[in-house]
Amino acid sequence: METGSYQVDYGFTKETFPLGTHMCYIYNDDRERRKVMAKFVESGLLAKEKVVYLVDVATTGDIDEYLKVMGLDVVDEARGTGQLVMETAMRGYCPSGSFDIESMLQTWKDFYNLSQSEGYAAVRGTGETWWTQRGVPGSERWVEYEATMLNKLVLDYPFSGILCQYDAKMYSGATLFDVLSVHPLMIVHGQIVRNPYYVQPDVFLARRAH
Repeated sequence: METGSYQVDYGFTKETFPLGTHMCYIYNDDRERRKVMAKFVESGLLAKEKVVYLVDVATTGDIDEYLKVMGLDVVDEARGTGQLVMETAMRGYCPSGSFDIESMLQTWKDFYNLSQSEGYAAVRGTGETWWTQRGVPGSERWVEYEATMLNKLVLDYPFSGILCQYDAKMYSGATLFDVLSVHPLMIVHGQIVRNPYYVQPDVFLARRAH
């Protein structure tokens, strides 16, 4: 695929974006979030992309009900063919019971390579992150993972989008500021905007070290 010519449509905004987009969605309105995420998934499927969604529910058996609540009622075939991969956040991020940056990075690389071998136009992923507030071992390195790993990952593995979801009610103001600091783009009221708080990974990590 000629990555320079591929423009990504996320469904919930008229603007298109290049490959390698990493953005955050800090939200207060879950109804708005469900609409945005439904469009994110559906537009990826329509564009013949492979889509992965890591859902913060307790078991895989809860995912069907989750899809109904989200209003995603056109995904059965995509799940059957493997175009849409849905997994619980804990199994996706912490298959061993703890969060490991290097293992998670390899998981994304493997997913990207699989999508290419299967002939998909591109690949996009999103994950719900409130599990990081439950004391899971390794989750204290989450923002480091976002800053150094994902921002570098998308340079070499050009996902059509990695979208990280944050429920504003679940995080402290300091944590949310860190989240904003490590995402070049953010979603505000259903629109993607350049993030004025973003800093380069090396600058962010140096700032945290002091």
